[in-house]
Amino acid sequence: MIPDDASLVHALQQGSQEAFSEIYRRYSRMVFIQAFKKVGVREVAEDILQEVFSALWTGKATLQPDKSLKAYLLGIVRFKVIDYYRLTALRLRHLDSLTHLMDQPEAPLQDALYAKEQEKTLHTHIQSLSDSVRTIFLLSRYDGLSIDDISQKLQLSNQTVRNQISKALKTLRLKWEE
Repeated sequence: MIPDDASLVHALQQGSQEAFSEIYRRYSRMVFIQAFKKVGVREVAEDILQEVFSALWTGKATLQPDKSLKAYLLGIVRFKVIDYYRLTALRLRHLDSLTHLMDQPEAPLQDALYAKEQEKTLHTHIQSLSDSVRTIFLLSRYDGLSIDDISQKLQLSNQTVRNQISKALKTLRLKWEE
């Protein structure tokens, strides 16, 4: 007999790895698809998938077996997607601030040296991107072109351009944190 979600939640609350595996088997595809629909980048959707099930495991004691497990998981996906976009926006503001700082010639010598060092680091990270990702990123962030303009110029779909920009930002964020 296949256990229902309520039975799985009860077993999960008792620390059952088998129950966790069964929940993962039942819902991981749905979680991934929902995350991917929202972020459009496979790697980010995979990260969100892992974060959702990590949150399920760590929060298992607070689960309510009589509530919908599917709705609970989709709620976590929603919040993880919001966190992703919030963090991406924060990092983008940081990169924009850094770019703005580098454009100010009247900065004191110490600030100018720091900015130059940061600019060099950023430039190195940007150069490490693949050619297509780097080209799209530079057109977007340095030339100020819109997604539509880039997609027309390079004859790519808007979604491809969005995906490449997101991939660039993720890569730069990870390299910046190193």
